[in-house]
Amino acid sequence: MTPTFMNLLANAWRVFRRDADLILRIAGPLIFLPALAVQLLCDPLPALPTERGDEAAMEQWINAVSAWGNSNAFFYVLADLIGMIGLATIALLLLSPDRLTVIGSLGAAVRRLWRFVLLNLLIAIPVGLGLWLFVFPGLYFQARLIAALPALAAASELSAARAISRSWRLTAKPAWAILGAVVSLFLAQWIIVRPLFPLDTWLRQPEHENPFLIAMVAILLTAATTIYNIAILMVGTVVYRRGVNSGM
Repeated sequence: MTPTFMNLLANAWRVFRRDADLILRIAGPLIFLPALAVQLLCDPLPALPTERGDEAAMEQWINAVSAWGNSNAFFYVLADLIGMIGLATIALLLLSPDRLTVIGSLGAAVRRLWRFVLLNLLIAIPVGLGLWLFVFPGLYFQARLIAALPALAAASELSAARAISRSWRLTAKPAWAILGAVVSLFLAQWIIVRPLFPLDTWLRQPEHENPFLIAMVAILLTAATTIYNIAILMVGTVVYRRGVNSGM
């Protein structure tokens, strides 16, 4: 029986609720805090020029972005790497056949780090390009690759490429239901963060700068992204388990 997107979301919530205490203990220090730290401690990305077609302003913006990257890119990459380890740790905690503890899951994630890094890149490229081009293709790729991380966590012998292939097979039949779940989560996140981005930009202007409000907005933005990433992993876990139970 093909599930509906509401079935997937309801089952994902049950998976989270069953191990919520352990999941939050991992997500707090490994996913939320590193992302919040770069939001608060690193310089914001320079804003695009307001006047379109102004080549001098665009060239100045490109130079500013280059300078920003030289000063801040390392810390953003480090935060992403730690966050990826956090998600891998949660996946291993939920799916490893060895029934690992939190410490054991973290250790396994670090030992298999490069496989998780490669998997993250293989997913990020099509999803990122799709989101940049027209949003929907990126969400479709995210839906079809949603079971790759759970697959890699559940089978220690699996390569990143084979985890991608397995996710593509597992998501073939319920693809539209999974896409519905992903779109629902994406829209929920977008509704929360959409007004916060311009507010964050406004608060960081010298004449409006307010460190307390900047911190509050950064916490909300980081929390929304953290919740979205965990929710996607929960849906992926449900999809993977359904596929395995059905003999795929």
